[in-house]
Amino acid sequence: MKSVSLPLRLWYAAAGLFCGLFLAVRLHAFLVQAWSLSLPLLPLTAAAALVLAAAGALLAGPVRAHLARFSFGGTRWPWVLYLLCMVFSLRYRGLVLDLAVQDGGTVLPSFLTIPVLLGGGILLALFLLHLLSALWEGRNALLRWLRGLNRRDLLTVFGLFVVVEVAVFLYGTFSSTLYAWDSAVYWRSTYSLAEVFRDDGLSAALSRVYSSIFTSDYNDTIGLLCVPFALLFGPARRVYLMSIGTFCLFPVLLLIWAYARSLRRPGLWLGLAGICFLPSLFYTSVTGFVDIAGAGVCLLAMILALREKGKGRFSRFLLIGLLCALAVVLRRWYAFYALSFLIALLVDSAAFRRSPAPVLGYLCGFAFPLLFFLQTFVSQRLLANYAQMYAAYDLGLGMDVRMMTRYYGLFGLLVLLALAVWLCTRRKDRSKGVFLFLQPVLCFLIFVQIQSHNQQHLLLYIPAFACLALHGFHSLAQQGKLGYWAVAVAVLPTALSPALPRQQSTNIMDYSLWSPLPTFAYAPPRREGAMDVVELLRYMDQQFGAQGETVGLLSSSFTLNLSMLRYSEDSLSLPRVSDVDRSYLIDLAAVDQRDGFSAHLYDCDILAVADPIQLHLGEENQQVVWAPAYCMLNGLAIAPAYEELDSFTLEVDGITVHFYRKLREPTHEEKEALADLIHETHPDMYIPT
Repeated sequence: MKSVSLPLRLWYAAAGLFCGLFLAVRLHAFLVQAWSLSLPLLPLTAAAALVLAAAGALLAGPVRAHLARFSFGGTRWPWVLYLLCMVFSLRYRGLVLDLAVQDGGTVLPSFLTIPVLLGGGILLALFLLHLLSALWEGRNALLRWLRGLNRRDLLTVFGLFVVVEVAVFLYGTFSSTLYAWDSAVYWRSTYSLAEVFRDDGLSAALSRVYSSIFTSDYNDTIGLLCVPFALLFGPARRVYLMSIGTFCLFPVLLLIWAYARSLRRPGLWLGLAGICFLPSLFYTSVTGFVDIAGAGVCLLAMILALREKGKGRFSRFLLIGLLCALAVVLRRWYAFYALSFLIALLVDSAAFRRSPAPVLGYLCGFAFPLLFFLQTFVSQRLLANYAQMYAAYDLGLGMDVRMMTRYYGLFGLLVLLALAVWLCTRRKDRSKGVFLFLQPVLCFLIFVQIQSHNQQHLLLYIPAFACLALHGFHSLAQQGKLGYWAVAVAVLPTALSPALPRQQSTNIMDYSLWSPLPTFAYAPPRREGAMDVVELLRYMDQQFGAQGETVGLLSSSFTLNLSMLRYSEDSLSLPRVSDVDRSYLIDLAAVDQRDGFSAHLYDCDILAVADPIQLHLGEENQQVVWAPAYCMLNGLAIAPAYEELDSFTLEVDGITVHFYRKLREPTHEEKEALADLIHETHPDMYIPT
């Protein structure tokens, strides 16, 4: 190793000093935000700065060798990037420093501000240089792969695109059902973002997207993909589904085909087998979950990890970590994927690669961008106590099994298990088999500790399942005709089962615990009685909204809820017959542990109460809906403060909605009576009286 000159040691010492200051300040703010743990700021910064300055001076040689190998060390142009990043850090100090420390109780002495910002710029430059190195490494391989594409490959891609567009168009055109909650929220927030883009410009739209990361579980990041279609063709549900098919579903399917082609040329039948083996991808997209874009990012990370042979390059796994961080930003629950990926990578690195480089690279790629740009998101949202917040959604392991077998089928899961075991027995495929088995199993075990799965959460398993199926089918095909027949037996039942005509239920408990094959349907859904809900909305518009009265709906089931009611006309592509501002419909609490008791109940001029009482998580988890609805229907507690008006009946669903107008503010005693009823189930819930 060449000797290191004194000026270079001094530069590394100064860089370490600045980086130490930055890391100490950000660590102090993070600990306060995440765990209310406060450390003495000045001693912490002094210690970190001195330690990293000494490390920079003493380890200048190894550091220079590392940079030469992984971040274009030895060339002159990286100095330009260092300079630009330090200027960026000074120019945008709000993004680099102020936003991160404002909620952390960190008061930074003025003389430290510039050194701290310079340290942030140096760290950002180091990260970008490693990232550029990874992209440069993959550039030649990608170009070779692209040059290897022939006319047949291009026709395959075009054909896949056409099939996706036509299938989604037909599904959206012939659907006649009502959408609610997640599948409706994503839809409307996407069009709302498009309106901001149209009316206020790109800057305002991007500002809203950035803010939503910190404030909403349904942030607008993925909605950016759907904005072009919304601007061009309007807010119709079919347009929204087409945008998901184009910008979310098609890229995932293209990745599956591309990886299949890299395993086996021309790869057409292998790619189709992998796609057909996972029909839930199509169903999840046409039910309106933009979350599928995150699955595509995770799939790319998985493919890059599997393609990286040998010990694994630090920079390549830094890129993989960055992709997993991006998925977490798109939807925070992809953190379960990222964590299980890390644990599986630890096992893989220890047992097969025998190198810490993949784990270190992954950790740097995952943690740095999140903590550098989105520290508040990590400390206040990603590390929130979701086990408590979503306790009502922990419906037991049986719910998770039902979800898995409904969308993947018990047969399909057993096929995947058999393929994983078989790959583990083959020496050349053992590392891949272990990784592809461990990651989804760990993800499942970690997830169920927090809550039960919903439909979109099953996307967590798509990357491993797709890669496992492709590798397994490829290995089977190497066994000759018998292997091809085994692939057909594995794929056809799973792919054809959703084509069978069947009645779809919105309640997962209506499905078998051990469904042998997927039980969803490709056929567009049609709900009898959907127009009854539309008429209910129009009735409320005319009777209450037009009069300036606010309405709170005490109903939260898969049959009737406020989200379903509010978007019922849009779900059926019906014109609005009223120009009433729908903000008169007040959002009330629906889930006890998540929402608590909402005092907005007493602000509503009208209470609309469904009879029988409509719940989707049971009385023990929805007392904030059940208790006031029970009191209103039976004249108890707060009911004397209201007068009953006419009712509206949903004939097909057998639900009568009773309307009550508030005559006066409920008394303290009446509110206490309602609170006492709720406290029988939740004695510690705060209820203002």
